[in-house]
Order: sequence, then C-alpha cells, then structure tokens
Amino acid sequence: MSDKRSIVTYTGKPFNFMAPRPEDICIEDIAHALALTNRYGGHTIVPYSVAEHCVRMSYMKVGDPLNNLLHDAAEAYIGDIPRPIKHGLCWFHSKTFHHWENVILETIYHAFGLTFKYFPHTKKADEIMLATEIRDLMPEHRLFEFWKTIEPLPEPIIPWNWELAEELYLKRFKELIK
Repeated sequence: MSDKRSIVTYTGKPFNFMAPRPEDICIEDIAHALALTNRYGGHTIVPYSVAEHCVRMSYMKVGDPLNNLLHDAAEAYIGDIPRPIKHGLCWFHSKTFHHWENVILETIYHAFGLTFKYFPHTKKADEIMLATEIRDLMPEHRLFEFWKTIEPLPEPIIPWNWELAEELYLKRFKELIK
C-alpha cells in the first residue's frame, strides 16, 4: 500500500512530510529541488530559484552563512509558498503549515549534525534579500512600497540557470559544513 503523504526525491529516497526522518534527507535532493523551485510562485520577471536566493544569502554579512544557506531547505520537500499566502494558510489552519515546515527544517538540521533554532539575523538577511529581489526581479507595484524602507544589496541580481544554482548550492554547503 502506498503512503499518500510521501514523495520520492530526486535521489530516489522516500520522504514523508508528516514523519520526516534524518536518513531520508540528503543535500543533493535539497540542492536539486531548490534549484528547480522558483521564488514567489514563479511570479518574477525571469526565473529565479530558491537555491540561488539561499546561496546569495549565505554570502551576506548579516546572519550566519550556514543558517542563511539552509533557512529555506524545507521548501525542497514542501515547495515555496509566497509569504502572504503562507501567512494566510497559517492563520486559517492554526499554524499547521509553519509547524510542519519547522519539523522538516529541524529534521534537515539533525541529518547534518546541526541544531536548529530561530535566528533573527537570518530573518533580517532574508528581508534584505527580499528587498533586493523586489527591486531586480519583480514588476513595479504599489504593494512593494513597504519593502522600499529596507536597504537592498548594492549589486543587482542577474539570475543563474538552475544547473549553476544547484552546483553552487552544493559547493557552498560543502564549504560551510566543515
């Protein structure tokens, strides 16, 4: 009988989002899936992956590089949901989405011998990256006025292809996990 709560990952591992196990986690699955997952539900001017977002964050001077790289790793298994929708789902469903996202993230950290905890500096880095992405990758819109209060990074984002995003994610992880 098949488990309707499981997916088969890129490397062929089963992954049950309601009962994640460290032995079912591997960095190759995370890098590959995030490289093929577009930010903002695909509503950018050009394709821009979650993997690239995380790699770029890992080089910021705000936050811990490894936490910045892994902060969206759960999205490799449950997808990227744009922030307003994610917050709406959490309100409507009594925070169950955030709960499962955090359970998966804790499992990922455990699989790599790390301890997961909330990192406010990573949240700040994510907001700076968001402001940069809005400036460089989103159409002009009044809904983005709030993000103009956050100083974006000075260098513009010119998105990578998915293969490069996957390769650089894996390379950065190996540099930081030492």
